[in-house]
Amino acid sequence: MIGFTKGSLYMRLSVFLSLFIYSLLSAQSPQVHSGAVKTDTGYSYYVTNGEPVSISVKLDLELINLRSSLRTDQIFVIPAHAVNYKILDFTRIKKGRYAYQVTASYLWGDQREQQYDELFNYHLPYAKSASWRVSQGYNGSSTHKNTYAIDFTMPIGTAIHASRSGTVIQVKENEAIGCNALKCLEKANFIRILHQDGTIAEYTHLKQNGSIVKKGDFVKQDDRIAYSGNTGWTTGPHLHFTVYQPCFGKKSKTLPVRFQIGTDVISSLLVENRSYRKP
Repeated sequence: MIGFTKGSLYMRLSVFLSLFIYSLLSAQSPQVHSGAVKTDTGYSYYVTNGEPVSISVKLDLELINLRSSLRTDQIFVIPAHAVNYKILDFTRIKKGRYAYQVTASYLWGDQREQQYDELFNYHLPYAKSASWRVSQGYNGSSTHKNTYAIDFTMPIGTAIHASRSGTVIQVKENEAIGCNALKCLEKANFIRILHQDGTIAEYTHLKQNGSIVKKGDFVKQDDRIAYSGNTGWTTGPHLHFTVYQPCFGKKSKTLPVRFQIGTDVISSLLVENRSYRKP
């Protein structure tokens, strides 16, 4: 038998909760590939973007006897569905051996500025006139510690609506399992939508085959997109909603957003155990 002190158990739970949040924000990599083609004077570097949205690319380059046509530390933005999109030329400096080493990283959308629209008014992610309770809010003591995310308690099959307009970049709806255990961590169904400012909204724990939209669809604010469920690591039927900013080289950053909760009322903090009616 293995025993744990209260402190070590708390540390393990904290790791599990961090893993849970990270899992929600760890989207599979965009369908992008890149590489260099040899030329008479060196190489040309190309990127092919198989996604329905633009993709940001960052290169970690080491050039040997080569100079680049552009700064290599910048972020390059590749248009949606671009094929063999050239971003750089590497030209040999002098006679002799020349080579390069590169590691490429990709993010959804245009992430050059990473200044999200703090004043945008999000709508509650359900039907007009509906009212649902916030079971856990920003920095909640359960799974939202140090995280800007909101859980709305609602029955399975409740209509979910887009809080903000954007393009659907990922849909997962094949899972049927939900439980309050680590083994269900990767079983959550979700939809991710890319916004104009480069942020991404995630709607999680959706019903199996409960998505109304598909990857590449553009949805308008308040469009119905899915039905709620109880999939993944969950203690009961609810919608987990969060907005985050993808970041190169580190975990995505969750963001606080403003919600319209009345005709002329805006709130940046939804209170736990309070119900909010969508105007």
